Amino acid sequence: MASSSFDFIFLVVMLLLPFMAVAQTNGRVPVGASITATDDSPSWLSASGEFAFGFRQLENKDHFLLSIWYEKIPEKTVVWYAIGEDPTDDPAVPRGSKVELTDDRGLLLADPQGNLIWTSRILLGAVSSGVMNDTGNFVNSKQKF
Repeated sequence: MASSSFDFIFLVVMLLLPFMAVAQTNGRVPVGASITATDDSPSWLSASGEFAFGFRQLENKDHFLLSIWYEKIPEKTVVWYAIGEDPTDDPAVPRGSKVELTDDRGLLLADPQGNLIWTSRILLGAVSSGVMNDTGNFVNSKQKF
């Protein structure tokens, strides 16, 4: 009888474990985390999973858009995307580009050769983490000194 109860509890915990892991992150992204533009790039989700931040592959399969989109709808509608210094430039980046959350400059987007394309321009303080929140914004959390 005890073995049967243990098996049931084990099964319930194993089924709920993925949901508990999502709940614990609350959309938080640690400094040093990065995403590289590939066919199967991961994304950073908001706590509810409503919004995602990452790379969306374009029709030209070798180009991507660093963006935020609605994750829970089939159309995956983009609500924001990164634009470089010149707003007339094409916002698409090549395969292998990388976005990284840094402690001193916030989000950095670089091409595959490491050339800076875009930054979130943190001006004061240091970044301790980032949060993809449920309003569709990716925000940097600053350290208190």
